[in-house]
Amino acid sequence: MWSQLAVSLQQGNMYIICVLVLGFFGSIIVFERFMMLNIVYNIEFSKFLTTLKKIVQAEDIDRAVNLCKSASHTGLPYISLRALEAAETDPTTVRGTIEEETIDFLPKIESRLGILPALSTLILLLGILGTIDGLWGAFDSIEVLDTSEKQARLSHGIAGSLNPTAMALLMCMTMLAAHQMLRGLAIKITERVHYGVAILHNLLVPQEVATYMPVADASPAMASASEASSDGDATSSQAKEEHDDSFDDASVEDIKDEEEII
Repeated sequence: MWSQLAVSLQQGNMYIICVLVLGFFGSIIVFERFMMLNIVYNIEFSKFLTTLKKIVQAEDIDRAVNLCKSASHTGLPYISLRALEAAETDPTTVRGTIEEETIDFLPKIESRLGILPALSTLILLLGILGTIDGLWGAFDSIEVLDTSEKQARLSHGIAGSLNPTAMALLMCMTMLAAHQMLRGLAIKITERVHYGVAILHNLLVPQEVATYMPVADASPAMASASEASSDGDATSSQAKEEHDDSFDDASVEDIKDEEEII
């Protein structure tokens, strides 16, 4: 297979050349993402968070800032640095600063990783198209040949037409394996960043104080309101009794008048 691939490449098979070009671009993406995830974004999270927690609890903000600057210029150390700066200027903005920086950073972890599966699919389809084109040319060329040459030309054409698919499969499998490895690193870093952000919230975000109304201040107003309501109830009850008495007197007089008439 390898010798056939080399021969097809020397003959200038355009499908194999296109597969190699796309595979080269995919290799650049894999190398760049590996360097960013494994070297730039990936730090010793446990050691960094433990040291930062001790320094912040000791209220040594300057030392905590220097620790964040020395760890990394991006990722969780940068989020911690911005949170510490916000805590020094205005503690009420710490929560918003942490959320803004986290939302801005997390998409960078999986940046360009989605290109690899699409690129792998394109490479595979291009190799299949090269195989179809090779088979088409092999079957089309035997129509003008003699009977003795048809079998040899057909077998050679079929063998050569499989080379683009073989190269495409090799590239596709390599890129998919690299994509799974890089995605695993990205998920791990994302989880550690979420954990670090939770620790920053507990360390730097001030606790919210609930507002309440003192009961002693509200008691005079409540007492006056209750007295007014009791006075109103007494007045309404007296008016009701007077209305009932007048109603009873009127009804008795009407009954007497009716008896006299009878």
